[in-house]
Amino acid sequence: MADDALECPLRSRIDSIDEDQTLIAAARHDTEAAGRLYDKYYSEVLGYIYHCTLDPAGAEDLTANVFLAAFRHLGQYRWRQVPFRAWLYRIATNEVRMHWRRQKRIKVVSLQPDGDSQAAEQSADDSMAEAEQYRLLHKALQELRLKYRTVIILRYFEDKAITEICEITGRKEGTVKCQVHRGLAQLQDILVRWGVLPE
Repeated sequence: MADDALECPLRSRIDSIDEDQTLIAAARHDTEAAGRLYDKYYSEVLGYIYHCTLDPAGAEDLTANVFLAAFRHLGQYRWRQVPFRAWLYRIATNEVRMHWRRQKRIKVVSLQPDGDSQAAEQSADDSMAEAEQYRLLHKALQELRLKYRTVIILRYFEDKAITEICEITGRKEGTVKCQVHRGLAQLQDILVRWGVLPE
């Protein structure tokens, strides 16, 4: 029974990879398969880009660009130890990088995080304080170099494991761990300097 529990996650990951390989092979010639790939990963890529930009409309545009680029270059995609999901995140990271190059400063459209039912029950003062903390955290994230911001968003906003971040960024595990550690330290320094965190 313990063996079954250990094999289940591995099987589901292998099944997902096999499904992706089948869909990718079909998507090169079949728009329905391409649509299934799009449906499978759209919300995940959109969420990642939104956390990078905090711009809902811009995130949708950039996500569309990611899938356009992915489908345009699908014939060049090879499995070489990089899952399709990681390849999409790499494209998304490049889209975000180009976005920041085009815009020196971002205008934040919405400063409040997506709320859930518990947030709706909080008092107005608590909600405003939470929204301000959220805004300051994202403003501080924008102060970090892109390599630190990327790994922190993937790790703490997208809840990716270190191994997944390595696949997405193409970096070794030690490098990713170091970037997460340095990025968090720099983020803490920024928040202390702004008076958000105590010294």
